[in-house]
Amino acid sequence: MSEREAALAMGAADGLGAYRRLAVPGSAAGDGFFMMLGVFFVGGAGYDLVRGVHGWPDGLITTLWLVMGLGLAGLTCWPRFERREGGPMTHLYCFEDGFVIAGRDSMRAVRWSHITVTAERWESGSGDDRESGTRRTLRAPDGTVLAHFTGREPEQVGGYGVLRLHQEAVEREDARPLPDLPGDDRIERSDGRGAEEQ
Repeated sequence: MSEREAALAMGAADGLGAYRRLAVPGSAAGDGFFMMLGVFFVGGAGYDLVRGVHGWPDGLITTLWLVMGLGLAGLTCWPRFERREGGPMTHLYCFEDGFVIAGRDSMRAVRWSHITVTAERWESGSGDDRESGTRRTLRAPDGTVLAHFTGREPEQVGGYGVLRLHQEAVEREDARPLPDLPGDDRIERSDGRGAEEQ
């Protein structure tokens, strides 16, 4: 059974509702610049191979271009490799009423109502190199950090979607009516019956 299948089964067994999304705290986006540079190097090497390589220096340069191009393209794909199912990163399989957190060796189901989510805005750099984001931390009631989103994750696996699911679940729970408690008249009647029995 794959990690995803096990997480979906655990979510169903714990009554977490319908599956919504996958979140991967700490993952990074691939850099398009490196991909373009890799395509450039592979294209140059391909052109040399089609044109024909004459002698050892040309062959060495063509080989270096090919290796660099493939390496840069691979570097761009590395974040996707890390995010893969069963990879080294923590995965959050998010449901309507909670999530299953899957690490390398363990899995745990947690309800949204049992955690708190804190958000902290950050900025770094200046001018054209300025970056900003929001760190989001999921904490258990005892303060244990369950997951930490850096704010640099790609949107499809980032913390904002997790925050929205948490807010929706808490709002749903707040809107649910409380169970009826016994009214005063029922309590008085039961007290009266107790007195009659004595």
